[in-house]
Amino acid sequence: MVQISDAEYKVLLAIQSHGGEARESELSITGLSEREIASAISWLEVKGLIDVEKKETKIYTLSEEGRRYLKEGLPELVLYRKLEEMKEITLDEIRNLMPESYRIALAQLAKFGITPKNGKLTFKDPGISEILEARQRFLSNLDPDDKEMIDHFRHRSGIIEEKTKTERIVKLRDTAVEAISGFDQEGTIGTLDPSIISSGNWRNKKFRKYDLNSPAKQIKGAIKHPMTYLIEEIRQIFLNMGFTEMSGQYIESTLWDMDALFIPQDHPARDMQDTFYVDSPGFVIDNDQISKKIKRIHETGFDGYTGWGYRWSAEESRRLVLRTHTTVNTARYLYQNNEPPQAIFSIEKVFRHESVDWKHLAEFYQIEGAVYSKEVSVSTLKWILRDFYSKLGFKEIKLVPSYYPYTEPSLDVIVKINGREVELGGSGLFRPEVLKILGLRAPVMAWGMGLERLAMIFYGLTDVRDLYNTDFDFLSSFRFDTDKILKDNTAKTG
Repeated sequence: MVQISDAEYKVLLAIQSHGGEARESELSITGLSEREIASAISWLEVKGLIDVEKKETKIYTLSEEGRRYLKEGLPELVLYRKLEEMKEITLDEIRNLMPESYRIALAQLAKFGITPKNGKLTFKDPGISEILEARQRFLSNLDPDDKEMIDHFRHRSGIIEEKTKTERIVKLRDTAVEAISGFDQEGTIGTLDPSIISSGNWRNKKFRKYDLNSPAKQIKGAIKHPMTYLIEEIRQIFLNMGFTEMSGQYIESTLWDMDALFIPQDHPARDMQDTFYVDSPGFVIDNDQISKKIKRIHETGFDGYTGWGYRWSAEESRRLVLRTHTTVNTARYLYQNNEPPQAIFSIEKVFRHESVDWKHLAEFYQIEGAVYSKEVSVSTLKWILRDFYSKLGFKEIKLVPSYYPYTEPSLDVIVKINGREVELGGSGLFRPEVLKILGLRAPVMAWGMGLERLAMIFYGLTDVRDLYNTDFDFLSSFRFDTDKILKDNTAKTG
C-alpha cells in the first residue's frame, strides 16, 4: 500500500468531503497552509492517488485609474450627464469641468456621433445613456463572461488589468480510498519534532516508511527568460557588425535627455503626463560647459539655423528625469568620444509615464544603434537599416518619411507580418543643431525600436504584459534553440 503523510491524508479527506472532486482553492484545512496543501496535492499526484487537471481562467481587476472612474464615474458618462442636463455645453466649459479627462470624454462620445460643432456639444440620442451606464456597472462587477465589455475596456488604456490564473482541479482515484482507510493517524509518526522525542512517545509508535527510490516530480532546470534570449541575440548581431556596446544611467538631467538633442523646453514630451520627474534637491548632473552652447543654439541658432527663438532656462535643464529614451546614451558617448568613425549600440531600459495596458508599459527596453562617420548619408542609413533588420529575419522592409525632434530626415521602419504592415522602429540623421551641440564634425545616423514590441512578434503574444508573467510553466514554454530564435520565428511571418 502507498505510504502517505499526515498532510496528504488530510487533503484526501478534504477532497472526499467535496464528493471526490474539488478545486484547490476550495480546500481549506485546519493546520495546513496554502503552500502545504499545494505540496501535498503535488505528491498525491506523483503517488497516483489523485488526478489533477489544470484550468486557466482570466481574472480582471481595476487599475488605479479604473478605481478612480468607479468612484467618480467614467469621463464619457460624467460629460454625457452634464450634457443631458444643460442640452448644450462649450468646449471651454468642458475643460473647466474635467481638466484631466476631457480629451477621453470627447473621444468616447465622438464614437456615438456626438462631436463639437462651432465650439459646442449638443445633446442628442438619449439611448446612449444605457450603453454608458452599462460600462459604469461593469466596473463594479468586472464580469469575465461579459465579452463585449471586456473587449471594450481591453482596448482602452489603463482601466482594467487582465491576469491569467491557473487553478488545479483534483479528483480522487480508486486507490485513494484504500490509502485513507489504511492510514493510522494515531499510531504512525510521519513528522518528528522535539516534543515527541522529549516525551518518549516515539517508543510506542510506528514510523512511516520512506522509500528513497519512490518517484519524484521532475523539475525543469534553470532556463533563461525569453527576454534574455532576445537581448543576447540582438547584442550578438550588433557585435558581429562591428559595433561597440555603450551604457548609460537611469536618472538623467533634462539637459542631456532633451536639451542636448535640441528638443525645446516647451515640447509636449516634457509634460508630467509623459515623463517621470525625479525629486532630488541638491543633486546635479553635469555640466556647465555644454549648457552655454545649448543655450545659444536653442535661442538664436547658428550659421543660418535659426534656433527656437525663446529664452532657454538653465534651471529647467537641471531637472532630473528617468531617461525617456536611449538616444541620450548616444549623445553622451559621442560627446565624450568625438573622433569618427564610431559605431555604437545599447539595449537598455527607458521610462515613460504610460498607463499600462496590452500594448504599453511604463518601463521597457529600447534598442539603440548609431554610426558617426564622414561616410554617413541617407543612402548608408537605408543600407544599414535593411542589413540590420534582415539579420532579425525581416527580409522586406519599407522606409516611410516621419518626424522626430532631433533627426532630419527621419524614417519609420515598416515590416510585413502575416500580410499586415507593422511599424517597428524609427530612424534618421542627427540634425545639424545636435551635431553642433555635441561638437561632432561628421554626420550621425541613428535608429531604434522597442524590444518588447519585437518580442511580442517573435513569441506570438497579444499582450505585452505576458512577457513579464511570473508563471514558470508559461515562461518555460519558450525554450528553444537560440540559433533559431530569430530566423525561424520571423521568417515565417515575413
